[in-house]
Formats: sequence, structure tokens, C-alpha cells
Amino acid sequence: MQVDRVLYPIESLGPGKRLVIWTVGCSKHCYRCSNSELWESDDGKDVPVEELIDAVSSICHEVQPDGFTITGGDPLEQAGELLELLDFLSTESEDILVYTGFTLEELEKKLPARWLERLKGSTGVLIDGRYVDSLNDNRCVLRGSLNQEIHFFKPELKGLYDDYMSCGRKIQNVYCGNRVISAGIHNRESEYEKAD
Repeated sequence: MQVDRVLYPIESLGPGKRLVIWTVGCSKHCYRCSNSELWESDDGKDVPVEELIDAVSSICHEVQPDGFTITGGDPLEQAGELLELLDFLSTESEDILVYTGFTLEELEKKLPARWLERLKGSTGVLIDGRYVDSLNDNRCVLRGSLNQEIHFFKPELKGLYDDYMSCGRKIQNVYCGNRVISAGIHNRESEYEKAD
């Protein structure tokens, strides 16, 4: 599975202190995407799912994350490997948030029915849809733009997420290697900022 980074603790992409995995590869290339550096596939970042599971497992035994978030890129462009990872993560936590640029309706057509059932069975929350810059109102929490939908596959998580979202958007900057990673849902730039 092509993965760019795995970070903990992240508090800007879901409730609590989360372990977040950023995958590589997205064919959608949304205008003003905040993670455009993760669009292109990169064989140099390919990690066997078993190795990724081992790494996450050892982190979980040390720190016990409150939940997991998988973003990208688009994790569902690597659906088979994602499902293997989700099978493991679901043994560690019910609270697994997955982002995808596909809509749920597109996934229903794209994925075999048994894969879709696995996705729904192991994922707590799915946020779907492409990022549309003109629909970024700088307020919708956990979503980049208003067209994106939050699907609660585990309805018991809704109260936890409602409480989290009532606090507004969060950004968390993390120094990782030789770069600063800005994790969270970013506000749309004003025309003045774009001109600079």
C-alpha cells in the first residue's frame, strides 16, 4: 500500500488523539487540494500491508489511540489493500474515519458488493466526495467543502462526532523529518491571499 506518513497524536482530523495514515495516489486532482503532493503514485512509498499493520500495531500497544483516520491522496484508489488494513484496525477501535474523493454512490458502482460490505462493516465514518474550492465555506468541520457528506456506518459514533464538530475546524502543525505537516481541514484562501 502506498503510504506517505503515519502520525500520532493528531487531534485535527477527528475526535481525540488519533493515529492518522496518509496514502499516496489520487486521480481526481481537485482544484486547490490541500494535499496535492500526494496525487501521484510513488512505488518508492509502497509498504506491504502486513508491515504497515505491524507498525500500527506496535504504536497501538504503546499509546492506544482514541481512533484512526485514513486520508490521502485517496485511500479508496487502493481499495483491496485498504480493506486489509481496515480489517485489522477494526479490531483496535470502532472509531475509524476514512476520507475519499469518491461519492458513496460511485463506490457502490465501483466496488464489488462484498468489498463495499467490508468497507461499511469495518469503517465507523466515511467522508465522501471531491473537494470543491468554491464550496469551502471555512466552517464545515471535517469536510473541505459543503458537497462532501458524512456517513455514519456506526451510528453510535454520531454523538462523539457532533461534540467534536461543535468546536469548529482545527489545524495542527507537526514537524516530521525535514518538513512541516499541516494536518486538518484548511480554510479557503481569500482573493487577496491568492494574489500574494
